[in-house]
Amino acid sequence: MARKKIVPPVTPRIVQAHPGQRLFRYVLLVCAFLLAVWFSYDYGRVQAPANGESPVAQERGSEQRIAKLEQERDRLKQRVAELERSVKQTSQAFAAAQAPLQAPQQSAPSQSETQAQAQAPAATVSEPVDNTLELENLRIEQTESDNVFRVSFSVLSAGDSTGRVIGTIWIAVNGFSGKEPRRLSFKTLSPGRRPYVKMGFDRQQDVMEDVVLPEDFRPKNILVEAKPYGEKYTGTSMQTAWVTTE
Repeated sequence: MARKKIVPPVTPRIVQAHPGQRLFRYVLLVCAFLLAVWFSYDYGRVQAPANGESPVAQERGSEQRIAKLEQERDRLKQRVAELERSVKQTSQAFAAAQAPLQAPQQSAPSQSETQAQAQAPAATVSEPVDNTLELENLRIEQTESDNVFRVSFSVLSAGDSTGRVIGTIWIAVNGFSGKEPRRLSFKTLSPGRRPYVKMGFDRQQDVMEDVVLPEDFRPKNILVEAKPYGEKYTGTSMQTAWVTTE
């Protein structure tokens, strides 16, 4: 009888993990958990509105709506401008069409009217009247005093206007005090210290006045101005060399 060889059963060997490997796995699990928490937080922060402001998507939508409204506004403005130009052109065309109808019709002058116009005397153009005053016969006379002189002249109204001439007459003497040029007014030269001579006449006024020159003054010329009041008459002036007569 043959014998059977009995093979003992093989017991599986239990291999225990190294403590370092287990620690490494725990660290990986913890890191994965922390990453998952971080991604969840970051996703919520991006999606949630910050400080009560509108979300990014809402802001973009608002900007798009504003852009569309602005485009619509520009389009309406352009349309209004086109309508205004059209109305203006229509008004101009209507006015041009109505102008010939409103223009008065001028009939050709008849033969009698033409003859009357040819025989009518030409209208005379009246020349403007010159009412400028005139100064005449200006004379300077030496008196018994060395520095006292008598000035005489006439003021005339040579125009056709009638009426009294009223105004003032101004007298001045130009000369030198030493080497300095100087002008002495009638108020300085007049014995009564009058600033001017009163003017009042119908056709002519004869003037005779005495002037007193300073001792160190050498006269060169004399100036007389007639200045009427109002606008009816025009004033005049005369300047002549200081030449005395006996």
